Amino acid sequence: MIEEYGTVVELKGKAVAAVLCKKSSMCEHCASAGLCHMGDDSRSMVVEAHNTLGAEVGDKVKIVTSTKSFLQSSFLLYIVPIIGLVIGAIAGQLSGEFFDLKLNHSLLSAIIGTAFMAGSFMIIRVGSQAIPREAFMPRIVEILHEEAT
Repeated sequence: MIEEYGTVVELKGKAVAAVLCKKSSMCEHCASAGLCHMGDDSRSMVVEAHNTLGAEVGDKVKIVTSTKSFLQSSFLLYIVPIIGLVIGAIAGQLSGEFFDLKLNHSLLSAIIGTAFMAGSFMIIRVGSQAIPREAFMPRIVEILHEEAT
């Protein structure tokens, strides 16, 4: 389980809360560390969490996400587009050789590889809308009292 602590800054319906968290040491080793600046400064981030405990704005909370969900979403976002790029590049190279096109095989390979990678991002974008948000969303597991923090 991956745990973070933060403060509820907004309620989005009955079941979802926006939680402002300080970036932890895990963030330093993340592949997206340079891209994730969702808070007001570079030391915080806003995370949407499933709010089953009924936390209110201003409550200090503990949120968790399973390692399985984290790894699955990382695979979808990073590995699947690379697989699309490689498959597209191989398809471009083979089609250039098979059809004897006047275009350079390496250029065709790069163009089709890039198209496959972009297509994989589109498929992920459309496909992720079919998955319920709660499937990958962290959840609030504890409302912390002032004495505990």
